Amino acid sequence: MKGNWFMKLGMFSLAAAMILAMSTAAHSQQKELPLVRASHQPCMHALPTILASTFNWWDQIGIRVSFHYFVSGMPQVEAGQAGEWDVGAIGTVPCLFAGIKYKQPLIAISNDESVTNNLMVRPDAFNTWLKDPKKDLTGKTFLVSTISTGHYAVVAYLKKIGLKESDVKIVHMEQSAILSAFLSGQGDVAQTWAPFNYMMEEKGMKVLSHGKDAGVVIPGGVVATKKFADEKPELVAKWLEGYMRGIDFMIDNPRESAKHLGKYFREKCGINLSDEVCLKEFELRPLFRTKQQIRMFDRKGGKMSTVDKWMDDLAQYFVEVKKIDAKPDPKSYITDKFLQMVDKQAKK
Repeated sequence: MKGNWFMKLGMFSLAAAMILAMSTAAHSQQKELPLVRASHQPCMHALPTILASTFNWWDQIGIRVSFHYFVSGMPQVEAGQAGEWDVGAIGTVPCLFAGIKYKQPLIAISNDESVTNNLMVRPDAFNTWLKDPKKDLTGKTFLVSTISTGHYAVVAYLKKIGLKESDVKIVHMEQSAILSAFLSGQGDVAQTWAPFNYMMEEKGMKVLSHGKDAGVVIPGGVVATKKFADEKPELVAKWLEGYMRGIDFMIDNPRESAKHLGKYFREKCGINLSDEVCLKEFELRPLFRTKQQIRMFDRKGGKMSTVDKWMDDLAQYFVEVKKIDAKPDPKSYITDKFLQMVDKQAKK
């Protein structure tokens, strides 16, 4: 009887030891998964990374992902060069400047945000002082997040109505500051992007123009730092795999995705928008699956790809306003290498 008790105790101890060892091994394996640091802003193009984290796709893919938050593009770019993040989503204006200065690669498109990069005026503007845009906007104060996709929308609109950037007064502010300043009566025109444009609209502000209205395409860029892309391309591809899976989910499940987006805005960005307002993001900002993007990046017959042309047009505007000396060769920073790696993995 006593021997049976010792045998049972031994078996129990052995089983406990095995469970502990398995648990320790699993924990060790989790700790050993390589880390990829993703950088994002208070924008919809952060959502694919959030969805991948929410649904634990990173574990399936075999990486850990940390989230690094920035209020706008150029601070995000500089932080990347300082080694603070590895991959992320960013406006294509800072993406262009980072491509020129740092050869930071553009590896995918997060969305087409042409309609949600807006210029806004106060509710009474069209009925009072703003009758002839070229004449009436000359000398007016524009609140702008400079060197951004919104800045591009401003420059494109001014060109459309026959003005140059020097014909107006540009005051740099981050988006939250623009919102606060404009609602308190500062400035004549506010440059906004989502979700701040929705917050402006809720306060009665009116859209003067947006990128599409001004005749330009304003995509969002998915990027990696050059150092990380050169040294760890397989990790860039793994992160992009999860990111593109998030885009697929957003295309297939817009209403559910809008709820996740609203949660992100509330909890991370301090922005309170209804699910219905968040759903507008999915109505106004086209998304592109992996195979679509590969076609958009394809340089058929040695000609510029669709993405090359978008970025070349963008560069041309900044040459004209003397922000850059010359347009860069798109091949110097635009690559479909990582989309191809994601597609290849999907076929296995």
